Amino acid sequence: MLKSLSIKGFTLIAEANVPFREGFTAITGETGAGKSVLLKALRIVCGDKAQASMVRTGEEKAVVEATFDIANEPQVKKVLEELEIDSDDELVLRREIAENGKSRARVNGAIVTLPDLQRLGEELIQMHGQSEQLLLRDTRTHTKMLDDFAGNGELTAQYAKEWAAWNEIQDKIKETEERAKNLAAQKDFLKFQFDELSKASLKEGEEEALEEKVNSASKQEAETRYLNDIQGMLGGENGLLDQVQILQAKLRSLAAKLPDYEEYLKSLEEVTDPYESVCKDLLRLRPSAAMSAADIDRANARIAQIQKLKRKYRTDVAGLIALTEQRKEELSSLENLDADLEELARQSKKALEALQATALKLTTSRQEAAARYDKAVSEILNTLGMPKAIFETSIETQMLSPNGADKIEFTLAPNPGEGFKSLQKAVSGGELSRVLLSIKSVMADLDRVPLLIFDEVDSGISGEIGNSIGEALKNLGQHHQVLTITHLHQVASRAKNQLAVSKEEIEGRTFTHVVELDHEGRVTELTRMLGGESETIREHARQLLKV
Repeated sequence: MLKSLSIKGFTLIAEANVPFREGFTAITGETGAGKSVLLKALRIVCGDKAQASMVRTGEEKAVVEATFDIANEPQVKKVLEELEIDSDDELVLRREIAENGKSRARVNGAIVTLPDLQRLGEELIQMHGQSEQLLLRDTRTHTKMLDDFAGNGELTAQYAKEWAAWNEIQDKIKETEERAKNLAAQKDFLKFQFDELSKASLKEGEEEALEEKVNSASKQEAETRYLNDIQGMLGGENGLLDQVQILQAKLRSLAAKLPDYEEYLKSLEEVTDPYESVCKDLLRLRPSAAMSAADIDRANARIAQIQKLKRKYRTDVAGLIALTEQRKEELSSLENLDADLEELARQSKKALEALQATALKLTTSRQEAAARYDKAVSEILNTLGMPKAIFETSIETQMLSPNGADKIEFTLAPNPGEGFKSLQKAVSGGELSRVLLSIKSVMADLDRVPLLIFDEVDSGISGEIGNSIGEALKNLGQHHQVLTITHLHQVASRAKNQLAVSKEEIEGRTFTHVVELDHEGRVTELTRMLGGESETIREHARQLLKV
C-alpha cells in the first residue's frame, strides 16, 4: 500500500508531501490544476522515463519519493531479496531527475537500475489511463486474466513444465539429427583415420624405447668392429701372432744349428705370451649381438612410421592414441545414432500426448470459466453507462504454444447490432477504461497488485452512471488501494478519502498544491463540483457523503 508521496521541484509542484490511505481515494480539482502531475510523479518514482522538462524551472533537480507498506506483499519482498536489498515492512523508492534529464533511482537507499525499479513498480501499482490501456490492449494478458479467474494456477504450472520437457526433447532430436548428418558426411574420413591409426597399434613410450635400443645397437656394432680389427691384427691369418710364430720357427731352426741363438728364441717367446693373453681377453670382452641388422632396420622403420604420423596429425604419441579412441567413439556413435533417434521419437510422442492432455484440460477449464467471466463482466458493464454492452471471450483452437492450445482474446459489443470489436484496436479509450473497471471488479479477490490507479475512468459520463462507477470503485477499494482522478461528484462522494489539487500564481510563478481533505473540506470541494456555493448545495454535498 502507498503510504505517502513526497514531491519537490517537479513541474508545477514546488513541494508537496501527500499522505495516502487504505481503500478508494478520489483526486479532484479544477481542470488544469495539476491532478495528472500527481500521477505522473507516481509513475516516475516507479520507473517511467524521465525528461529534463520535468524539473521545475529554476531548480537543479526534481525529487520524488514514495513510501509503501509491504508487510503483506511477499512478491515485492521476493524481488527485493533477488536484488539483494535489505527490507522490512516499509519500502522507500526515490527518483532524482537532474536538469539535463539524467536520473538516479534508489530503493531503500541502495542505487538501482531503471529496469530493476520498473520491476518493483510492476509489483506495486497498476496504472490505467485512457491513453495508456496496455493491460487490455495486449492480448497476451487476456489468457492470464482468464486463467486467474478460472483458478488454473496448478494446471498452467503443469502445462508449463510439460511444455518445457517436450521442447527439451525436440532440441535433443534436432541436435542428434544434426550430429548424425555431420558424422555421416565425415564417415569415410573418420574411418580412414581410425584404420590408419589403429593399424599402427601405437603405445606410449614405444618410440623412446626403440630409439634407445637402436642407439645401443649402434654402439655395440662399433665396439665389435674395433675388436674384430684388433683381433685380426693380432691373431688373424698373417696376423702379428702368426708372424711371431714363423719367426720363432726360423729362430728355433737356427738355434738348433747355432746354439748362440737360443737366447734370442727365449726372448721372443717371452714377448709372444702377452699378445696371446690379450687376444684371449678380447675374445671374452666381445659383446653378444643385441640386435641383428634386420632388427635394427625394422626398428628404424617403426620409428619413421611413428614420426610420420606425429607430423601428419601434428601431435605426440599420446595425442595419436587419444585421437584413435575418439575416432572409434565417433564411428560407434554414428552407428548408435539411429537407435538414439528412435528412443527420442518414443519419448517425444509420450511427452506430446501428456502435453495435449493437459492442454485439453486447460481448454475445458477456460471454456467453462469464460461463460461465468463474460456474464459477470457484462453485468457490471451494464451499470457503467453501457446498458446494452456484451463482453465476450473468444477462444479459438491453435497450435500448441507456451500458453496451451487456445488463442484467447477479449471482445466487446458496445451497442446492439454493431458486432464484437477487438479490445486491442477498435474499442475507444472510454469504453476500454470501463471494461477494465468491470474486469477489476470481477477479479478483485484474485488480483495481487496492491495499488490500482484509474485516470479519469468516468470521462464522458454523468448522472446515475457516475453513481454506478463510484460504487464500483468503492467496492474495489475493499480489496485494493484505489486512486482515481474524477470530475464527477457522484464518484468523489463514494470515495473513502479525497485529495484536492489546486494551483495559484505567486509573483508570476504557478504553484500546484495537493491537500488531504477532512470531512468539511470534502463538503466544500463537493459543493464546488456541484457548481454552486449555496447552503442548499452544501447540504446536498453533506448528504452525498452519507450515502
